[in-house]
Amino acid sequence: MAVYYLLNQNPNGVNSQFIFDEDYQPIMILTGQFDISQGSLNLLSINGNYLGRVTQIKSKFSPTYQLEARHNPIGQMHKLTAVWHQFTYISQLNWTVMGSLATNSYQTAHGIRNIFTVQPMVNKKGLDGIMITLEVQQQDLIPVFLVAATLNQWSLIAQRKTKLKFNPYHNIATN
Repeated sequence: MAVYYLLNQNPNGVNSQFIFDEDYQPIMILTGQFDISQGSLNLLSINGNYLGRVTQIKSKFSPTYQLEARHNPIGQMHKLTAVWHQFTYISQLNWTVMGSLATNSYQTAHGIRNIFTVQPMVNKKGLDGIMITLEVQQQDLIPVFLVAATLNQWSLIAQRKTKLKFNPYHNIATN
């Protein structure tokens, strides 16, 4: 079992996020963001080499996201929202994700075998993010980090929508 951390570097969790190992050593960088209708996340090694990408390819009733690792497609995520929980299926990987946007906690499984879990956390410096706990040994961490980063972006978008719903003037500067 291994633990990784994805920390949001600013309040909106956009443009750059770092992935740390359990000793808080940076191992990967995420750049980009999702918007209401489009967007992508790029996964880079700590020295800037391209590792993978998540791109939103459909944005109607059920948004669809294309995952690729090293320029090869590895699956598509289909976002399906239920009443209380989030359900996502990742084709080609045959992973199912169950969790909650409100709490930003998820569990990913392949059949009856757990792959990884995601829990929200705040580190010592006050940065929020997620803790990714791998339940099985993965040869390739790229799909895990791409899925976890996408789930984190969905949660951040939902939180921004809630803030705007209750305070539409949240981002307007006053004199």
